Amino acid sequence: MATAFAAGLSIVTCAAGVAAIAAEPPKAAAARRSAAEMFVRSLSDVERGKAMRPLGHPARTKWHFARGEREGLLLRDMDADTRAATLRLVDACLSASGREQWRLIRVAEAINGADEKAAGIAPPTYGDDLYAVHFFGAPSDAAWAFEIEGHHFVLHAACVGDAVTVTPMFTGSFPAEIARGDDKGKRPLGAAVDAAFELVRSLDDAQRKAARIMDGTPADVLWAVGADAKAPEMQGVPRASMTDAQKALVDKLLAVHAGLLEEGVANAQLREWRSKHAGELAFAFVGEDDLRKPHYYRLATPCFTIEYGSTNADASHVHCVWSDPANNFGGDALRAHLSREHAKDGE
Repeated sequence: MATAFAAGLSIVTCAAGVAAIAAEPPKAAAARRSAAEMFVRSLSDVERGKAMRPLGHPARTKWHFARGEREGLLLRDMDADTRAATLRLVDACLSASGREQWRLIRVAEAINGADEKAAGIAPPTYGDDLYAVHFFGAPSDAAWAFEIEGHHFVLHAACVGDAVTVTPMFTGSFPAEIARGDDKGKRPLGAAVDAAFELVRSLDDAQRKAARIMDGTPADVLWAVGADAKAPEMQGVPRASMTDAQKALVDKLLAVHAGLLEEGVANAQLREWRSKHAGELAFAFVGEDDLRKPHYYRLATPCFTIEYGSTNADASHVHCVWSDPANNFGGDALRAHLSREHAKDGE
């Protein structure tokens, strides 16, 4: 998916110099709405009480990616039909490679949970079923939102008409490589850091100095945690200053990240960056291009930031977040809808 998607990252301009962006295919929006309807229909009364919230509920813009107790309907507490419908709804926002990454993240969580059980730790803090779901509004409404949140996987999908956003989105893995079982040796976030290292190794000394935007690796991702995520800082090596070969590598890296999303969702996430900001981007890197040593990179644009960090637990605990402060949780489109349609309802 990432290779195929890379071709779509190039900026296509018309005679007036404005990027020409295709609208998201209606079929993709219809598929997501159908998955949302199936999810809501699958809920029992008890499940409905845990999962369903008004669109304006404050829980919609609160999130965290660490282990711990969560409100909402956990995968652990769903019946088989609801669990299947939930996974289908998440899958509607992801590509095949994104679904595989999501599966591998849960494999790592399940292994850690089994290790806790063997050590007598109860209740477990790890597990492939400790992901909480909220659905805000109703699929038949003009606007609705869905979130799934747990350790190392957070996705917020907001749909207003046929427009969709899925930020903030968070993925991670501990350890970075699956330790045992059928998936031993696989790295859930491996494709991204491999592409980043390829880009880093192409930089000359001056570029490496420009890319090093801080003295040491940060303790974690910096810009995208919480509902009040900061606006991006355009620090690092500008794409415009790179050689053609390096531009291809930075485009490949972004394609790996965007290629985790269903293609229509990815195009929607990148639309403003392409059209309004003409693909402006800067790449930052701190640390060493060695999986065994702490490293951190950032793709920053005027409208979104993608960060990846492997800076603790002997560089074997990886975090990655995609944040678009203006469009997180549905952004201006959803805020305008709430103001227009729901203010009188007290939501």
